[in-house]
Amino acid sequence: MPNTLFIRPCQVYQTQDAMYEWALYDIAGVQLKYGKQAGLDLIDQTLMQNGIDNIETIGFWPANAVLTSKVTLPGKQARFIQQALPFAVEEQIAQDIEQVHLALGGKSKASEYSVVSVDRALFKSFFEALGSEDVDFPLKAIHLDADALPLTNQALTLCISEKTILVKGRDERSISLLHSNLVPYLDSLFLEPANDSEEEVGDRLSSEDAFSIKIYIELEQVDQANMLIAQIEQYPGVVVETEQISMSQFELLCESYFRQNQTPINLCQYDFQVSTQSNGTWQKWRAVALIAGLGFLLQLGVFIGQGAYLEKQADSIGQQALASYKKIVPNSNRVTVAKLARIIKGKLNQKDTTSNTDLGFLNLLGEAGYQFKNNKYNAQLSFNSINFNAQRGELIMEMQAQSFEQLESFKTAIDSAGLKAKISSAVQEKDYFRGRISVSGV
Repeated sequence: MPNTLFIRPCQVYQTQDAMYEWALYDIAGVQLKYGKQAGLDLIDQTLMQNGIDNIETIGFWPANAVLTSKVTLPGKQARFIQQALPFAVEEQIAQDIEQVHLALGGKSKASEYSVVSVDRALFKSFFEALGSEDVDFPLKAIHLDADALPLTNQALTLCISEKTILVKGRDERSISLLHSNLVPYLDSLFLEPANDSEEEVGDRLSSEDAFSIKIYIELEQVDQANMLIAQIEQYPGVVVETEQISMSQFELLCESYFRQNQTPINLCQYDFQVSTQSNGTWQKWRAVALIAGLGFLLQLGVFIGQGAYLEKQADSIGQQALASYKKIVPNSNRVTVAKLARIIKGKLNQKDTTSNTDLGFLNLLGEAGYQFKNNKYNAQLSFNSINFNAQRGELIMEMQAQSFEQLESFKTAIDSAGLKAKISSAVQEKDYFRGRISVSGV
């Protein structure tokens, strides 16, 4: 299975020299690389230097640049639904319908379809940039960033960052708000139920946790968010649960994507549809590597001084290697002789390293226990539960502490011992901090 590269534009309206926030995760959902702001050429160069080639790309489109709505469409056949869709949303959009790209979601129990409307020119620029021949990470899908927020039994899930607040509702509507717009938006939800349809009001009132809100807060924004949280708690019948995250909003979206129970709407539809195929097995790469290696050795001889004749022969063998590669791996039209060596190297490196990160349960537990025993805060630390994920080679410890600094001290001690420790969540309760520490091999 491929690694997953997540990409989101920093400024959606900047189509020239665009910059992107990005993160790379392996097949187990473990972060390998993260960049807050970089161009596609720098991202491609970083992946190339690390020999990472087996990649599929998931694009996150900012929710503040779309209109989400629900419509009722006649018929059941996809062809008729596609024909009726522009007419159903035309009155909701203050723009020529031909300048808008529409993405259709699933059908609800109320026979309504979720629809995402986005400016066609802006979306086309992002789509073509990710599908350019100059980059080596094929596009799989593009989703709204807010759609990737985790949502379980809550009516709403929020994530507060420095610039925006992402909101995902149980009604499958996802939006992005400025801090100043959050309270007016919640007023429209909780203080004006008469504007809702009878069915929507019934659904909302029939569930005990219908007014529950889960709020994720970046650690740097905790102090600034206290006023907003206090305002939200004033709504009648609303229960607020907060969780501080030691990662960025974008990283939360990436990690939550792997745990989604339902795949969010893919914006790559109609004119922007993409097709993907699974990669071949390792046995296929062996034959390709053998042929490609012969071609590159001959090219090296040319550089040493074997002459123009051997240069022509090397080119011929390189083309043979490329032809063999394309025969074994379908739909590899963008692969060139110049890129083939890096692709083969990445596959060899990947095979050599995939089984070297799991230290086993006893080794991880033994080292974590040793560091706990020698930690100066061990009297203030306590364990709620200890679990081990054999597939990911990861020890997960649910702990309590009197302060976040005590959890951080324990995590730092494990890091200094040569392991990789991460505080994946930290929640402040009334008299203590509750946190989860994940420990794995480097």
